[in-house]
Amino acid sequence: MRAFNPAGVPGPFGSYSHGMEVESPMRLVFGAGQTGVDTDGRIGADIEEQSRLLWRNIDGVLAGAGMKISDIAQLTMLLVRREDLPTARAVREEYLDGHRPASTLQFVAGLAHPDWLIEVDFIAARPTS
Repeated sequence: MRAFNPAGVPGPFGSYSHGMEVESPMRLVFGAGQTGVDTDGRIGADIEEQSRLLWRNIDGVLAGAGMKISDIAQLTMLLVRREDLPTARAVREEYLDGHRPASTLQFVAGLAHPDWLIEVDFIAARPTS
């Protein structure tokens, strides 16, 4: 995979890349939206806990496919409250550890459960070797 930010396009407004080039042959994993819920179904108490649970869940989904967070090519983060962005972004940065996938951020009126504050879906790619 190759991250890129082409000339003639405004630079990224955060820690992401405008594009991720994926050359074949690659295995792709399309990750369903993950939320801040633990394996017992308990929802995290606040945005920080929900964000940490969410990223642990993403890590677990990727591990199930033999992949890592650094294999994420694209992700979409949905937040219910604008004031949660700094915390959600900080946790995201911790888990991405310098990786800069293509990314979209959306603020939404609500998610599938009324207590969920954040959801992230993703596409990951890894060589077939």
